[in-house]
Amino acid sequence: MPTLTCRRCSLEKDGLDKPPFRGSLGQKIHEKICKDCWAEWLAMQTKIINEYRLSLGDPRGQELLDQQMRLFLNLADQA
Repeated sequence: MPTLTCRRCSLEKDGLDKPPFRGSLGQKIHEKICKDCWAEWLAMQTKIINEYRLSLGDPRGQELLDQQMRLFLNLADQA
């Protein structure tokens, strides 16, 4: 299991075993975010979906969730 200095919490911790999804953002999360912060995001993601009543089938809903994920994980400057 790789260790990394997490971009969100700034601690050296275990990283994810594999990228959480395909594409460059998934790879950046794999390289820069620890397992603990990713788990926190998954819990927060559910709250955001429910609070904003997002439909992930709608591109605007997915875009909002992606934006919130980047902010939460301190990856706002990452493509």
